[in-house]
Amino acid sequence: MRQKRLGAELRKLRENAGISIDAAAQVLECGKAKISRMETGLNGVRAAELKALLHAYGVEDEALARALADMAREGRRRNWWNRYGEVLSGGFADLVELESKAVSLHSWETILVPGLLQTPDYMRVLFQRGRLEAPEAELEEHVRGRTLRQQILDDRARVPELWVVFYEAVLHAKFGGPEVMRGQLTHLAYMAQSEHVTIQVLPFTTDSHRGVNGPFGIVGMPDPEADVVRTETAMSTLYVEDDVQVAAYRLLFDQLRAVALGPGQSLDLIRSLAQRL
Repeated sequence: MRQKRLGAELRKLRENAGISIDAAAQVLECGKAKISRMETGLNGVRAAELKALLHAYGVEDEALARALADMAREGRRRNWWNRYGEVLSGGFADLVELESKAVSLHSWETILVPGLLQTPDYMRVLFQRGRLEAPEAELEEHVRGRTLRQQILDDRARVPELWVVFYEAVLHAKFGGPEVMRGQLTHLAYMAQSEHVTIQVLPFTTDSHRGVNGPFGIVGMPDPEADVVRTETAMSTLYVEDDVQVAAYRLLFDQLRAVALGPGQSLDLIRSLAQRL
């Protein structure tokens, strides 16, 4: 509620100043979708962002600025993921905050099971050997943070639609050995039967597909104009907010799931591979 009230105040200040959403986005050097999410309360506002916007809007009332700063700080205080800011990657809080507001999460994966569907044992292997190279002392904190992130799939009040398309290579990987992978595939088979989860596999036999440029995720927001695409590099997570680019990723995801195996066939394949391990 504090975020919604803050967003409404920022929108009123922007409109009173005669500044467009595009111009406000230029102030923060971000996409206009981010400004829209701030003004509707879907996104929190960081202190530096608030200061820049108030300056651009010509706000000179120090009492008002302090009140809005308090509102921004309180609006973010109770989010559990902020407790992991010193341990997990810088983009973790941004990702989880987006997911917590999402109505849909669509993902194309080429190598790894996505975090929302990983087992703790699978996570440990990735954190030990992956890009994070987490120190042993922090390993369980990483696992704990990612496990808490998965709670959105158990929220009966508001569960986002999770739709994942895997390249078959994801299922043949040997992260952690047969036992870890058997547990992971068994968990995928279980989750694939959930009402709000759809899993499809793009088989090796597909002679060509549009996903050769790597994995990505689409975070669908209540306002489609605020949708965000998530991509990853070797060292960081990048977010795409440009409307044209987001639309292109939506089309790409539709093309991938159109040529993948259906959910039933995919479930059969996952179960078969788990039994062979």
